[in-house]
Amino acid sequence: MSGGPAAAGSGPAPAGDPAAASGGPAAGKVAADAATWMQVVFGGAGVAIALVAAVFAYFAWVQPHAPDEPTPGPVGTTGAVATTGSAPTATTGPATTGPATTRPAVTGPATTGATQATGGRQVPLGRLAPSAGGANIHPAGGDLVMPCASGQATDRQRTVEYDLAGRYTGVTARLRVSKAPDTDSLLQVKVFSDGKEVANQNVTGAASVPLSSQFSGTTTMRIQLTCQSPDSEITFENPTLSHM
Repeated sequence: MSGGPAAAGSGPAPAGDPAAASGGPAAGKVAADAATWMQVVFGGAGVAIALVAAVFAYFAWVQPHAPDEPTPGPVGTTGAVATTGSAPTATTGPATTGPATTRPAVTGPATTGATQATGGRQVPLGRLAPSAGGANIHPAGGDLVMPCASGQATDRQRTVEYDLAGRYTGVTARLRVSKAPDTDSLLQVKVFSDGKEVANQNVTGAASVPLSSQFSGTTTMRIQLTCQSPDSEITFENPTLSHM
């Protein structure tokens, strides 16, 4: 009969059947699961690599900008602090110098018609040019010679003046009659300090007598000679001014 056991027990599957070659439905499921697992594994690995790369990139950016490690300044500087993006600045204290010492200039008063001498020195009177009556006296070596007046009504005395400008404190000399008609002829010498008489000395004969006067702050010194005989003259031996 045609519907018997021979139909139910058909023979083996054909040789080209794909299901039979792959082991059937179970084998296909295993292959699909394996493919899914591989995607998960390799996909997770890619994410991990990306995270690691991001971490390295972050630290590579942060490290050059870290402010907590100062860069030492140049050798020899004190307190120098280097900051990113700026040159190191050396901090130094202000320069300390002692006060300048200047010796004051030592100058005497201005000299007008006189030879200036240092304090305590003696100045020959002959070094000063007379401010008035210069024709009435003339030098003779270190001395000064003064002839007597003519004795006429308008010529009774001889005078000579010196501008001292307050620089001298006195005058000294020795007086000697260097010319006279006789030893009894009298010659009188007076010294005035700014119009005030400070010395008066009479001289006769051939002997010399001292002349000395003291003054202070004198502007003008005047020497006046009065003679008994017009043929006489007086010599001031070594006349000297005392400087202040």
